[in-house]
Amino acid sequence: MVTEREIVLQECKNGVFVASPTSRAGGSIVYRYHPSPGVVYINATNSCTNRCTFCVRQFTSGLSGYMLYLKSEPTADELWEALQREIQPTDRQVVWCGFGEPTTRLNLILDLTRKIKEKYPHVQIRLDTDGQAQLRYKSRNVAKELKEAGVGVVSISLNAENEEKYDALCNPAYPGAYKALLEFAKECKKHSLAVRLSVVGSTDANIQECKKIADEFNCEFVVR
Repeated sequence: MVTEREIVLQECKNGVFVASPTSRAGGSIVYRYHPSPGVVYINATNSCTNRCTFCVRQFTSGLSGYMLYLKSEPTADELWEALQREIQPTDRQVVWCGFGEPTTRLNLILDLTRKIKEKYPHVQIRLDTDGQAQLRYKSRNVAKELKEAGVGVVSISLNAENEEKYDALCNPAYPGAYKALLEFAKECKKHSLAVRLSVVGSTDANIQECKKIADEFNCEFVVR
C-alpha cells in the first residue's frame, strides 16, 4: 500500500507548486488532493502547536500541485468566496485540513461550517485535527460546538500507541496532549460525531496497538 507520505515525497521530486491566484494569503486556501476525488479541502492557517517529525511541512511547501504554505491567514470572506468558486455539485465532502492545525481558528471553523451546511446541505463536513482543541479552549465544550455547527466527522491524528512515543514523534507544546486527544475523541463520540483515529504508517508507531485503541473507542482507524 502506498502511504500518504510516500505520495507527498514523490510529489516533492516531480511537482511544481502554484498558489491560487485568488488568494491574498500567498498560498492556496482551497485545494484538492488527487487521491480523494469529490473532496474539497480548506487551508486556513499555518499555525500548529505540534512539531511532528513526519509532518509534510518538513519536506515540501505544497501538495497536489498547490502551494499550501501561507504568508498570512485568510479572512472568513476570502475562504468563503474561494470555496464557492471551487465546489462542484458532485462534491461530497469539505474538509478542514491544511498546513496548520485548523482548530487554532475555531470560531472561523464554526462560522463557515454553518454557512457551508446552509448553502450545501448535502455536503459532509470533516475536521482533520490534532485533537487538542479542548486544551486550547478550556472553558468551552468544543465537541458540542462542532456538532451544533454542522461538522459530521472528526479525524484525530493519534500517531502513537502511548504518550511517550507521541511526545517524541509530535513534540506537542501542551503537556498532556496525548491524554487530551483521547478524551477529545470520547467527547466527540458522546456528541454523536463520527470519529476516526489515524496514524502515519512510515513512523515507528505500532500500527496494531494503535488499531486496538481505535477499536476500544469504537472509532474508524486509518493509516495515512
